[in-house]
Amino acid sequence: MANPIKLKLHQKNDRTEIEIQVLHPMEPGDALPQKSGSARPPFFLQSMVIQLNERNLVEGQLSVSLSKDPKFGFSFSGVKGGDRFTVSCTDNKGGEFKSEIVAKS
Repeated sequence: MANPIKLKLHQKNDRTEIEIQVLHPMEPGDALPQKSGSARPPFFLQSMVIQLNERNLVEGQLSVSLSKDPKFGFSFSGVKGGDRFTVSCTDNKGGEFKSEIVAKS
């Protein structure tokens, strides 16, 4: 399976923006049973961690209120060429996803 976390970096002067898209269905689940008589359980991203050179920059708890394939954007200063961003996510069914991108000089 292809990595569900897509990353892009945009660098301008001293600012670096990281764009993150996580390909995930983000199902809120059903409050009432469907025609089959059983409710569909929720399936969503639970957490996200963004690291720069193995140091946590952002830690977040997520919920079912996000749309399918959610996108996030963060801006940082002081990023140098060769610095490595790592983004890790977990979902409520135990799925773990990780992706990395290196800043250009």
